[in-house]
Amino acid sequence: MNDIKLLVGRKQTFKDCTALVQKASVTGRRGDAPRTFTATLSDSEDHARLAANCAEGQTVIFYYDSEEEFRGLLMTDGRSNKKVLTLKAYDNCIYLCNNKRSFSYKKKTATYIFKDCLKKLGLKLGSAVDTKHKIGELVKKNTTYWDVIQDALSQTYKTTGIRYYVYSYKGKIYLEKRVVQSTMPILELDSNIQTYDMTRSIYNTRTRLVLKTSKGKKKGSTTIKDLEKKIGRFQEVESVDEDITSTEIKQRIKAFKLETGIVSKELKITAIGNMKCKSGKCIYVRMPEIDTKRIMFIEEDTHTFENGYHSMDLKLTYEKASGGTSSKSSKKSNTKNSKYTVTAKSGLQLRSEPNGKILSTMSYGTTVTSDNKKKGNWIHVKYKGSWGYAHKSWLKG
Repeated sequence: MNDIKLLVGRKQTFKDCTALVQKASVTGRRGDAPRTFTATLSDSEDHARLAANCAEGQTVIFYYDSEEEFRGLLMTDGRSNKKVLTLKAYDNCIYLCNNKRSFSYKKKTATYIFKDCLKKLGLKLGSAVDTKHKIGELVKKNTTYWDVIQDALSQTYKTTGIRYYVYSYKGKIYLEKRVVQSTMPILELDSNIQTYDMTRSIYNTRTRLVLKTSKGKKKGSTTIKDLEKKIGRFQEVESVDEDITSTEIKQRIKAFKLETGIVSKELKITAIGNMKCKSGKCIYVRMPEIDTKRIMFIEEDTHTFENGYHSMDLKLTYEKASGGTSSKSSKKSNTKNSKYTVTAKSGLQLRSEPNGKILSTMSYGTTVTSDNKKKGNWIHVKYKGSWGYAHKSWLKG
């Protein structure tokens, strides 16, 4: 299978089993840990069979286009009379999910709690941003390390309105702020989107919020009147500390309006694969068919590799983008310029028009700039100072 590589083994001894792969998938979901890898391999006496055994503590490493996309622990392996071997691996966030204990923190930031959990489990820290907000008290009994980290991040979001997320890369675990990237993939129905499904729901919508202390004292409230007139009253009550500040109350109300006081919308798409599209990241979606031209965050992603083809299934959220680069500036930069890489081994011809005069030949691996103008299956790109058209089948963006 072109452009992928699969290694299975432990310590410094790994077996390259790329030639056996029939199908492989990498999946992730925001707020869940860990990312998972699944694969179906040929398991016949006609070739060297892979000695996969999850009881041996084997590691699975998966590459796409020479970039490491997954590293984790083999958790399940199976063989059948269909002469196939199935593998399922989880990245090392699985240790945060499959270990429990009791926790007690006072006046600690989510960053401190995150680092402390990794230290207790002996997991490698990549980097961790400073979440700054100190949580009054966080006590959890007989729960997982992952749950206590997510609880800390949730409380931080409700107070500050800033989201953070945890992920694993090359065996290390990171804590980062969720921001709008300065550059991001663009998805369009007439370009790379193959199917889509958009739904709306008010099942989890709330029109009122009341903030109360453990003693029942009311600290704040808000009502979204226009929405309540249409769908009726749905009230949420949240517990807060006695010493909550007016600024923190305002942030709680702001977070409620952004997250709960709205009609939820969800967009699911199947598209040509792009490994930049992962849960926690954002993309720009241009779909006038459903009145959508905006930045959207990726809630879930599944990348599938089969028969030399890479496809992806994404679940996107319509939540308001906040933090980091503004939506307006990101949209501007991404709708004007994109980067593509030539994937044709023998080179790709740059033409004056689609099927027009050949201007030059762009070599394999060359990176070109596009202003995103298109004519059918042809993309307008710039190569060595000259603009022309190249067929999208041999351009990867």
